[in-house]
Amino acid sequence: MPLVFANSDPSTGYRQARLVRAGKLRKLATKIYTDELTAPAEDIIRRHRYEIAAHFYPGAVISFRTALEGGTVSPANRFHLSLPRPTISNRPLPGLEMRVWPGPAAQPEDSSITAGEGRVFMAGRARALLENLLPARARGPAGEAKTLSRAELENWLERQIRLHGEMELPRLLDEARVVATRLAWSDAFAELERIVADLQGRGEPGRLHSPLARARATGEPYDPERCTLFGAVQARLAAERFPGIPAAPAAERENRAFWESYFSNYIEGTKFTVEEAQSIVFAADPKQITRQRPKDAHDILETYRLIIDDNICRETPAAPQGLFDVLQRRHARMMASRPNVEPGVFKRRPNQVGSKTFVAPELVPGTLSRAWPMVRELADPVARALLAHFVLAEVHPFTDGNGRIARLGLNAELDAARRMRLVVPTSLRNDYLTVLDTLTRGSNPEPYVAFGHRLLRLCAEIPCDSFVQAHEYFLKIGALDETSAPGIDLAAVASPQASVWIGRGPVEGA
Repeated sequence: MPLVFANSDPSTGYRQARLVRAGKLRKLATKIYTDELTAPAEDIIRRHRYEIAAHFYPGAVISFRTALEGGTVSPANRFHLSLPRPTISNRPLPGLEMRVWPGPAAQPEDSSITAGEGRVFMAGRARALLENLLPARARGPAGEAKTLSRAELENWLERQIRLHGEMELPRLLDEARVVATRLAWSDAFAELERIVADLQGRGEPGRLHSPLARARATGEPYDPERCTLFGAVQARLAAERFPGIPAAPAAERENRAFWESYFSNYIEGTKFTVEEAQSIVFAADPKQITRQRPKDAHDILETYRLIIDDNICRETPAAPQGLFDVLQRRHARMMASRPNVEPGVFKRRPNQVGSKTFVAPELVPGTLSRAWPMVRELADPVARALLAHFVLAEVHPFTDGNGRIARLGLNAELDAARRMRLVVPTSLRNDYLTVLDTLTRGSNPEPYVAFGHRLLRLCAEIPCDSFVQAHEYFLKIGALDETSAPGIDLAAVASPQASVWIGRGPVEGA
């Protein structure tokens, strides 16, 4: 139900007072009532902030930092409005303070918002930008300025480029020029022009306050949300202790490399029977299947060769430029039979899976450059491997083949430290993807960390003295079975007591 507002009619006030005494209405603040009797007052006030603004300040314009932040409440619990007429300058409410500033009436570019019985306006982007460049100061000892800080404003502008492309800032300048002329805000417009020039690299990038903006201006933009996520995952992995499972005996190397290549390609949709894959990798004269599906066969064979090639399988570069080189060499070899995906070349177009969009092409080098030192800072090889894998999977630097590149990156870290390489069996495909998606969308690293433990325990149990022995073991535990839906219980997999789930059930002794 909309809020109930008191008015000057005494009979209305008496009726509201009776309803409050009867427990059917609740007072939230002066002249504001609701029939929501259990929700926190702060939540109700915030949810109905537009309606409150429209009632007490009809025709007001949501302005300054509030407009650029999409009408949300500021970190200091403030909601900024402007009005061309004198009024009460601030209205303290539970969980929210409305601040009203002198300012122009709604302009043609401002959006009208119907709220309850009244109407307010949302300042257009150009007006809001200029408002945030007008002189302002914080109020009180812990006050908050009505405008964004310079670094926050630069970050807002940089985000517009990431969302809408390089031409978005010129469009904004054109809009702002019209508004500034109309409202006589020439100084604010001149400052906006200077910031845009610096951000585009045409001015002096050193004048920019924000690291994100400076990175853009110097030609190395990055994805700040992804880098924040990588930092959170790094912190979680740094606090975890993983078992130090040594590398498998050299005699098992080719056998384990086959299964790693087979499973890694199967996850990505390159599906062969085990016998077909075996003939591709080990037979001196591959069978008819290789001639029928040369590209798929090449994917499996070259992934296998990358795993056993000492010149590249253990490369873990210290610097980002070295990372670019090894990633591009691995990708060029693995995808050599697929020229349409530009082997060895970072993607030129955005890629996505379902509704999930990966790091934008122009942000790939900068994001990897900022994420890779986080990987190198981790002391534990398993922690490094898991972070390297997540970074590569989340950035998705190439047009295709990114899952295999990410798993090669994971195992390169383990191999370089003489630790057991990991495989993700077919039966765990959906669980594996679910855990990654949970980390991306929910920023929750716990299932991912727990999944890493389960893979370590699983791979330590695999008998690989011979191909037949490993094959029989995988058949026994159901590792070759495809699953049609995620079988993972995210709460259970994050529990230290959880069993390793393979497909048919927990692995005995795992």
